[in-house]
Amino acid sequence: MQKMNQKISATLCIIFAMLAALLAAAGCIDTERGDQGEEILVAVTLPPQEEMVREIGGDRVNVFVLVPPGSDPHTYEPRPAIVEQAARADIYLTVGTGLFPVEDVLASRLKTMNPDLDVVDSSRGISYLVEPDEPDDDDHAAPGSLVNHAETSGHSHGGPDPHVWLSLRNAAVMAGNIRDALIRADPGYAEVYHANHDRYTARIRDLDQNITAAFSRDNPGIILVTHPAWGYFARDYGFTVVSIGQEGKEPTAKDLESLILLAREHGIRVVFAEAQESTRGAETIAREIGGTVMVIDPLSPDYLVNMEKVAAAFAGA
Repeated sequence: MQKMNQKISATLCIIFAMLAALLAAAGCIDTERGDQGEEILVAVTLPPQEEMVREIGGDRVNVFVLVPPGSDPHTYEPRPAIVEQAARADIYLTVGTGLFPVEDVLASRLKTMNPDLDVVDSSRGISYLVEPDEPDDDDHAAPGSLVNHAETSGHSHGGPDPHVWLSLRNAAVMAGNIRDALIRADPGYAEVYHANHDRYTARIRDLDQNITAAFSRDNPGIILVTHPAWGYFARDYGFTVVSIGQEGKEPTAKDLESLILLAREHGIRVVFAEAQESTRGAETIAREIGGTVMVIDPLSPDYLVNMEKVAAAFAGA
């Protein structure tokens, strides 16, 4: 009996030793995972920002977009469930000034809900264009300018143009702000973020150079659009954007008449409508000039691919 008890005790000792070893190993594994850190949750305002964060953050980030594809950021208001999800983020990358009316209030609310949230203006360092607050004479518009043919100043922002991401040169600045925010949140992976950032901005520069070369060979002169989102793009490549309306408001009969005359005078055959805007005015003009309507999307999540696609469409117009 004594031998049996001794044998049981020895067996129990072995079992306890094995359990201790397993627990120690588990502890080591947990420690290693802790060193690696959890994913960085990044909330962004727009889908194009998502690509920038993913390209720079790689598998270290989980990105949450507040304004979903197909929504108009000028009028969108996030539901409470979306706000609650965004409040759990480590970083909130705002898009800048004037685009998303509730952005400042939302950022303040998220900061109250999560004091550790790093709210970052991704447009920091960008020189804003100023949108016209009165109708301009398109005959005197300088290349790279934006002309708003809305009948009243109430159709215009009359302030900083908020569509900053629709410039590859601005996007390079935004990428730098994103890199810096990720490094603050996850300093142990600074080298990774620097390397990813450098690769991504190299792609941005290459595309910018290619578009510059394409427009130097075939500049469209004037592009007719339904919404004045492309002022930075026009500035970068030296053409003029003429806007039919503003923020989804339909052009008046007087607007349409002057735009039809403009299109005929300059041989315009394509009217560009945005995926988030009504195409009614564009269709009316296209019908009168014997042209077509082409839909483009300033909020596509495939940012660089979309910018190349839009450039080709403008150059071919």
